[in-house]
Amino acid sequence: MDQISLFDGELKPGTYVKTHGRRLSFDEITRRVGQIIIMDKSTQSHEWFEAVRVERIYTYPETGERRLIYFDGGKQRGLVDERYFLPDYPGMFPSRAYEVS
Repeated sequence: MDQISLFDGELKPGTYVKTHGRRLSFDEITRRVGQIIIMDKSTQSHEWFEAVRVERIYTYPETGERRLIYFDGGKQRGLVDERYFLPDYPGMFPSRAYEVS
């Protein structure tokens, strides 16, 4: 897909963009249910940023852990646990989200 800038029209889920605003914490994401944010979908060889709509935040009743559920224009919803957004996440692929600039 071609990337477009945020200023080429209405931003819809699934649109790849070139720019984004500041990085969001998971707590900030939880306050944006129903709104568009930018998810970092980059690989080692290329930067990709996609607009997604925050659908809801699921909280596991047993542990209290939270999970982001988002819509990116596809058939299935994206799911990302809160721990992947931690600044000191020890895994290879941390998640990052940004506000729309």
